[in-house]
Amino acid sequence: MSKKKKSESHPDEGEEKSSGKTITIIIILCFLGVMPILIWATLPESSPYTTVTTTSPMVDIAAYNAGLETCSSNPITVNVAGATSAVLYTLSPSCASRNPASDTQVLVVGFSNTNAQMTALADAQATHSNWKVQNTEAYITGSTVLVVQGSPGNTEVQEIGASFIDQGAMRVV
Repeated sequence: MSKKKKSESHPDEGEEKSSGKTITIIIILCFLGVMPILIWATLPESSPYTTVTTTSPMVDIAAYNAGLETCSSNPITVNVAGATSAVLYTLSPSCASRNPASDTQVLVVGFSNTNAQMTALADAQATHSNWKVQNTEAYITGSTVLVVQGSPGNTEVQEIGASFIDQGAMRVV
């Protein structure tokens, strides 16, 4: 009798072991199938250089900090080697009642690489050697150059620049 009980209990254990192995294999195969998708989805873009769009949180924050409104943001073409895109922002204390003397412009230019960015900055400084007299400041953040310009005596240029620095940009001297 005891042999019968052992033989009866043995087949049940074998079925449990094989079904456990089957479930384990299915889980492993599912994990291996999902894992490449998860890795692919979390990889960064192939290039750290981004395209400049018509909305820049950095410019929006700087305008807000300086008490200005963004009146316009228009894509423009800049003829500079390595420039991928550019947007010109017009900021004013009040877009409804604008005065050109109180407007501040911010030019945001994206570059394809750091060398092109540095070459463009050096050329701009050599060409416009009196840009400080014109109340113009430039900043770098990543692969983007931000150029702020206002009329002489317009203090918003410096306020926007201070906000850019607070956001991690570096001033070009």
